[in-house]
Amino acid sequence: MWAGDRAYSDLMRELWGSPGLWNVKRTYIEVARRLGVDEETVRNRIKHMRDSGFLLGWRVLPNPALLHRSNSFLFLELEDHDAKDETISRLCTMDGVIVIASFYGPGMLVTLLDDEQKSSERKILQMGIRAETFTTPGMQLPSLVPFRMTVTDWRIVRLLISDAERRPSDISRELKLSTKTVNRRLGEMMDSRAVFNMPIVNLKAAGGISYQMIVRCKEEARTSEVEGFVASRIQNLVFRAATTKRDLIFGFNGINVAEGDEILKFVKKLPMVRSVQMNIVENVVHVYDWLAREVESQLRSAGGALEQS
Repeated sequence: MWAGDRAYSDLMRELWGSPGLWNVKRTYIEVARRLGVDEETVRNRIKHMRDSGFLLGWRVLPNPALLHRSNSFLFLELEDHDAKDETISRLCTMDGVIVIASFYGPGMLVTLLDDEQKSSERKILQMGIRAETFTTPGMQLPSLVPFRMTVTDWRIVRLLISDAERRPSDISRELKLSTKTVNRRLGEMMDSRAVFNMPIVNLKAAGGISYQMIVRCKEEARTSEVEGFVASRIQNLVFRAATTKRDLIFGFNGINVAEGDEILKFVKKLPMVRSVQMNIVENVVHVYDWLAREVESQLRSAGGALEQS
């Protein structure tokens, strides 16, 4: 059971959002250096996660700024727990939804790439779902460095949306480009933060419990202090993000419920904390279809702009 092994939690934290398999050697070396281990150790741990069925693969996510969208979280607390599966199926058809984290019980957290009018959020709330909702800003993704996506870039991203593990040589053959050109364009997109490569996991194969904890601080000035206190207490921390100036989200692995309960009690006692909510994540669903359509639309727009120039 490696869910409670800090070595694997540290590895997942480094892999989350890092450039993926387009330049494996460089990435693994960098991850190994940050973890204080050798490159072969990183490779072996990733192989073990894949062989166990936990690490299913990777997905490509364009920077929301390229789509004129921003990242946000929508928390749904369903009144009818039996309707959860149906609700998730309906959410999977909605534009803007990229991840659905289903919690043990009636709750779920929906990650959105929404436009300025909050169209995706409004459509979800108009679905007739009886739920208690609240929305917070999403993960603070790295800002897009000034960069102009070309038609070639969008063509590459279109292929990677459907299969993030395509080799540059395969992409070059399909697009009738040189492998050197594909590698160069991928490198420039990653360096400019135009695209991210994130792991897809199967929590049922984790062998432990996956927690997500939302912490709300009393004072904005103390948020970073709270983040430090909480992070130092969690041994198997995988993910943390400031969702607002006072709100924090932590994702971590545990061996049993008692371990999560101890962390919850510790955080509740912190005088700087206004409230804390602990959830057990039972499943994570990734949504692709609308994103593929959006990339196709961006490709058409880039092609039209090229013809007019």
